[in-house]
Amino acid sequence: MCLSSSEPFSDTPTRLVLYLKTQTHVRIPRLSRRRKMWKEEKEMEMKNIRLCMENQYMIQENEKLRKKALLLRQENKALFSLLQTKNVSPVP
Repeated sequence: MCLSSSEPFSDTPTRLVLYLKTQTHVRIPRLSRRRKMWKEEKEMEMKNIRLCMENQYMIQENEKLRKKALLLRQENKALFSLLQTKNVSPVP
């Protein structure tokens, strides 16, 4: 009775195999898509960290240059003031 071809469930194993094959093909791309997205997220995170570190370095260098510029301005102002006093005083 179960082996009869007229029964509606006689081809169930074939349907099951086809269903499993279809499911396998559907899940693999999803899994690889997730892996790809995860990999891209990690790459973006690493780029973000690298850029943040570069930004911090640039900020520190900028502060150093600001301090040097301030000192140079002060020195320039002092030298200019000294030059002005020498030009104003009578020449002996």
